[in-house]
Amino acid sequence: MFSLKRKGDYQLQLTRTVKTPGQHNVELYLFIPPDTEFSAKTLPEDQFFFGSVSHRFGLMGLQSNDRASKSDESYALLSPYFELTNGSWLFRYKASMGRLRQQMQSADNPTESITRALRLSQAFAQRLRDTVPQQGRQKRYFRQMDIYFSWFAEQFFLECMTLESYVTLDDEIKQSLTDFLQQEKSHRKAHDYVRDFQGTPTALWNRMSLYNRLLEYPASLRSKITELGAHTRNLVKAGSTLVIMLLLTYVLFNARHGSQTLSITLLFGIALMYAVRDMVREDMINVITRRLRKGKPQWRVRLQIPYIWKQVAQQLIWVDYRNLSGLSRRVADNAMQSAKSDDAQVICYRSLLNPDKAALEHDEIRETITLDFEAICEMIKVSRDRMFAYSNDEGTDDVIQTHSIERQQDYNLLLVTREPEEEDASAQLWRLRLERNGIAHYKSKDASWSRPESVKKHRWRKFLRPKKWR
Repeated sequence: MFSLKRKGDYQLQLTRTVKTPGQHNVELYLFIPPDTEFSAKTLPEDQFFFGSVSHRFGLMGLQSNDRASKSDESYALLSPYFELTNGSWLFRYKASMGRLRQQMQSADNPTESITRALRLSQAFAQRLRDTVPQQGRQKRYFRQMDIYFSWFAEQFFLECMTLESYVTLDDEIKQSLTDFLQQEKSHRKAHDYVRDFQGTPTALWNRMSLYNRLLEYPASLRSKITELGAHTRNLVKAGSTLVIMLLLTYVLFNARHGSQTLSITLLFGIALMYAVRDMVREDMINVITRRLRKGKPQWRVRLQIPYIWKQVAQQLIWVDYRNLSGLSRRVADNAMQSAKSDDAQVICYRSLLNPDKAALEHDEIRETITLDFEAICEMIKVSRDRMFAYSNDEGTDDVIQTHSIERQQDYNLLLVTREPEEEDASAQLWRLRLERNGIAHYKSKDASWSRPESVKKHRWRKFLRPKKWR
């Protein structure tokens, strides 16, 4: 299952951990309201894929194997193994802290979440600073990670102190947090990290963001994207040229037999045929290519480990704009009541991930899907409506206030996932409220996802099948 969190004014981030080999199928359906000026011309499919969706993967490592390798002092001499291992540790630590942050913000009593976060940060600090490398490249990477971890942990616990429920915590937990923050300050002074924490808040934030990108580079899988269908398009283009030139040559030979002179009418007719060919050729090629490649993936992505450039997974991606009538019954039932007409449009994004079995023996893959709704929010018209009201509820005052109205639209986001060993897919549904300036609100809802009859019959057959006695 994916977890959803907000990231900026226009972005939502879906995350999960891939642990088992096999084909992992992910389907995203965004149901568009009927009053939105959305079409394949206003937002083409390739522009949506490269601009509105970011599908990233990162190596998180396995804790048992990492601890065994950490005890070996020679591992620090093996580059880039040092960067890959430490980058995966940081990736796993940040993912765990992110889950604890969500639990802490939604719970009435965050005692357990803060306690677990404190234990996790103390363990990570001890694990990270247990062995300090001496080589220049590894030493520089270790210094950046130590600085970023100290800043990230401090920011997390300072955020905990700003919660309204922080006053309800036990004095022992508060003292533990204070001691941990004081230890981090002492550690910075002892290792000459103080100047990296100086400057304006904006400068410090940008500096730590740069450190984060440098640290996550070894653990973030590099994607090599290949657009599929180029050979099909070339064959269609060659076939259309062959047919058009055959017709044109046939017309020219018939005109030559009819008249031996080159007239203005014949020249005008030839020029008109070339003009018609150039006018309809591209549209014809696009239509034929789309029909031939209907249902086939549009992009293939090879995921490789940085530095060693070893391929660990392969991904196939589909992006398609469909009408509601072209979807299955289970998917269409999750559309909003206002968008259940047959011509209502739906953005369909599908990913088929196939990680290597050998890669998952040593690592877990963190899958992140970031959806950017800026292009869709720009399609929401600016409202010029105004509402008038008295300045107080009694209405006795002569002062009248004017309120501008911000137009908002509701979208349904359906996420369908299927694991390698599952008989049926599972679904998650969110209701999004978008406005011109970004995401106004989002909440989780129960998806209408009944099990198909074929799966039910299969389960009953498996249950009623007689067991074999040895």
